[in-house]
Amino acid sequence: MANYTPKKRKWFLSLWFWVLIFMCGGIIFGVINPTVAKQSKPIIDGFIHVIKLMVGPIIFFTVISGIIGMGSLKQLGTIGIKAFIYFEVLSTASLIIGLAFGHIFHPGGGMNLSATSIDPTLVAKYTQHTEEGTSLIKIMLSAIPHNLIEPFLTGNTLQILFMAICSGFILFYTGTKYREIIIVKLHSIQAFLFKILSIVMWFSPIAAFAAMGFMLGQFGIDVVWHMLGLVATMIFTCLFFIVIILGLMAKISGFNIFKFLRFIKDEIILVFATSSSESALGPIMKKLSNSGVDESVVGIVIPAGYSFNLDGTNIYLALVIAFLCQAFNIQLSWQEHLTIILVLMATSKGAAGVSGSGFIVLAGTLAAMHGKIPVVTIAILLGIDKIMSELRSTTNLIGNSMAATVVARWEKKLDLKQFKDALEKS
Repeated sequence: MANYTPKKRKWFLSLWFWVLIFMCGGIIFGVINPTVAKQSKPIIDGFIHVIKLMVGPIIFFTVISGIIGMGSLKQLGTIGIKAFIYFEVLSTASLIIGLAFGHIFHPGGGMNLSATSIDPTLVAKYTQHTEEGTSLIKIMLSAIPHNLIEPFLTGNTLQILFMAICSGFILFYTGTKYREIIIVKLHSIQAFLFKILSIVMWFSPIAAFAAMGFMLGQFGIDVVWHMLGLVATMIFTCLFFIVIILGLMAKISGFNIFKFLRFIKDEIILVFATSSSESALGPIMKKLSNSGVDESVVGIVIPAGYSFNLDGTNIYLALVIAFLCQAFNIQLSWQEHLTIILVLMATSKGAAGVSGSGFIVLAGTLAAMHGKIPVVTIAILLGIDKIMSELRSTTNLIGNSMAATVVARWEKKLDLKQFKDALEKS
């Protein structure tokens, strides 16, 4: 791909500005006319569906292009191993931080709730999936698609990644002459897909308007204040993880975390508005690839991270479990806290690409603890899940973007000068 040379444009012509404006408009619309605002959900659902249709081919062709463009498949193995190590270390850190902050700030203290007073039908649609995604073996087997078309229609990044890697291996062993021709064609297809995606992204302010309108229309203005302590703790914990933990990784890699956040601000705002990290997957891959991060690293790490590096989701799961213990006066030993960390290390890997994934994975985690924390207790989180979803999706995006950059730096596949120039000009 061509080098990234960001053009300075007036702030009122930037996409992020209009997303923010439409978000504010959606909030006002939801407060003024909640009945009509609740009907806007199909707009955001349609936008996310179109993005999913775009993201599949982009991942597929980017991964293939990255693999056959490598000097050897040994590089792919090295990237994969380093990415896996990074994922596990950062995922474990996010779980520990989420659990620790939950106990430090004690957001559920004094609520004195009883699980017997909660209607189990409120969470029935989540608890019926508690057996799904809780086994690492099942997750790995689920990466193998039943057919070749469905993953592209549903936006299943894990299955698309699996097919792309297999296709990349096959094409890698074609003759050098044919491989060069294939790479040129792949780059042309990528450029075409990104052009279409850039057009689609200009509809994101409308999607942001619909998302905010629906949230306020569905839950009312009280959703902002309801269980404020938990929301505030989640915000602070995510900020701590981003600024301190990811900030340290950025410093070690030779750049500044705040400049990096400014660099990806468009994608951050989009994800926060739509509550879906998938909405920015294509744009963030393009931005990183064009700013000095090797395409092969971006193509492997970003899609894999959407299943195995969900820092925001990890924080949410650990923090909420601590909150539920406090709200329902459930005492856990340090051994049981350790068990929570180990269980979450497995169950959180199944969170990507599942509608209502936060609740489904949380329900699966509680079920794996054999009733120590009743699954029905998650019903008290229904009112604020939209806000929590925005926070975890945004943190997931930042974490995965950082993962690709750090792994590229480790692999000496990051043009640091070009990357810093892109950060400065953003």
